[in-house]
Amino acid sequence: MKKIIVLLSFVLTLFANDHIILFATKAKVTPAHIEEVFQKAGYSIQQNRDMNGPYKKQFKQTDFDIYTLMTVYYPKIAMDTVVQYPDSGIFAPYSIVIYKKKGEERTYAGVLSAKAKAHILGTHELDSYFKKLEKLDVETLKKALPGATRVTLNYQPQQVKEKLLTKYSFEVDDEEALDTKDELEMMIEDGLKPIGFVMANFNDFNYDLKEAKINDFIFYDTYSLCKLKVIYNISKVRPEAGVFAPCTMAVYQKRGTNTMNIVFPNIYNWIATLSLKDPKLIKILEKAQKDMVNVIENALP
Repeated sequence: MKKIIVLLSFVLTLFANDHIILFATKAKVTPAHIEEVFQKAGYSIQQNRDMNGPYKKQFKQTDFDIYTLMTVYYPKIAMDTVVQYPDSGIFAPYSIVIYKKKGEERTYAGVLSAKAKAHILGTHELDSYFKKLEKLDVETLKKALPGATRVTLNYQPQQVKEKLLTKYSFEVDDEEALDTKDELEMMIEDGLKPIGFVMANFNDFNYDLKEAKINDFIFYDTYSLCKLKVIYNISKVRPEAGVFAPCTMAVYQKRGTNTMNIVFPNIYNWIATLSLKDPKLIKILEKAQKDMVNVIENALP
């Protein structure tokens, strides 16, 4: 019997989703408590946003007692990765989803794994940093969730043919970068609200870099963006989808390159990692992607 149990455990692990790290506890914990634990561990907390209020306001219904999206980053690791691989600012911040379904005892909290982050960026160049960050994430989640156990998701990520990053790079003289950036970002911000996107947070990440005496960038801005219709519908079937929401769009220009960059993890990450197959959900995601691309392309100089 012991051999059968061990074999079953191995099979479940083999076919589990290794892109999402999810813990659950029966202890009574709140998003505010989890935020406090992460803050004490040295994380920069950008937002800890309750989604139930917006769900009830826009959709008149929620499946959750708790559904919170907490955006964080660990400054030292984030700075190290951005200096080495600038596109990695899409994880400054990244999301931790916290939820409790109605009628259930357990509270869940989850985050993307190191493997998922490398997969999204399409490089193993930062593996050592992401593994270190994953270790910190796991340790901190365990502290925040007394008696927590790891949850095995019963589906695997699926392959998609599309790229997982949407990126635009275009020529801008370094001397004109700040003026161009201000105009570009204003146009993007103005274009997002009418199509249902919320700017959940703005972060001047270059401030952190300069404080650490790192002057590689003329500017490095990150926007946390969320479309309520997307996370509301996907979370009903995959509550752990909050690890992707809000998504971070990085806008930056490195000194001496005369090149401005806009990059964000796109909706094909949701389809791939969450193994989504429902045509209605995929249609909602693809509409959001199309709208986002249109806003950016209309803003390009």
